[in-house]
Amino acid sequence: MAEQNSGPEADAQRSADRLALALEDVGFDVGRAFPMLGDGLSRDGAPVVELGRVSATVAAGLSTVLSQAAQLGIAIPSN
Repeated sequence: MAEQNSGPEADAQRSADRLALALEDVGFDVGRAFPMLGDGLSRDGAPVVELGRVSATVAAGLSTVLSQAAQLGIAIPSN
């Protein structure tokens, strides 16, 4: 069966993969810190990334990284 590279499922997979790589780049052990990280589709068929439950320590680390990024002027690109 050919691999599907387009559509909402592929978008969700690519987004989950990019997030996992970015989390690893800033020092998270994604398998341990975000064990439920995955992709899927919402009830209306939109691509989603599921983060799952994380520990308070992981949430604190993530908030530190995001706060430091904001202080450096790094923000979500506008579309």
